[in-house]
Amino acid sequence: MSNKDLGSMVLDILQNDFHRPIVNGKCNREQIEDKIIVGILSKKLPPLTQKDVDIVCEMVDYLIEDFNEGKLQ
Repeated sequence: MSNKDLGSMVLDILQNDFHRPIVNGKCNREQIEDKIIVGILSKKLPPLTQKDVDIVCEMVDYLIEDFNEGKLQ
């Protein structure tokens, strides 16, 4: 996937609260992976590599961390 597509996926995850509940200050990776699988099976998402999923989760974690430190308020 392109960086633009991954960025769009991150925004979609945050807007739909797929990253919640936050676990130990990190996104709920299991919830995100489940939603990605549903998206792939329903053909709303193209197949993703594990690296793509890791990047998405890392980006969500980065935004959670920045928000909690007050940088995104």
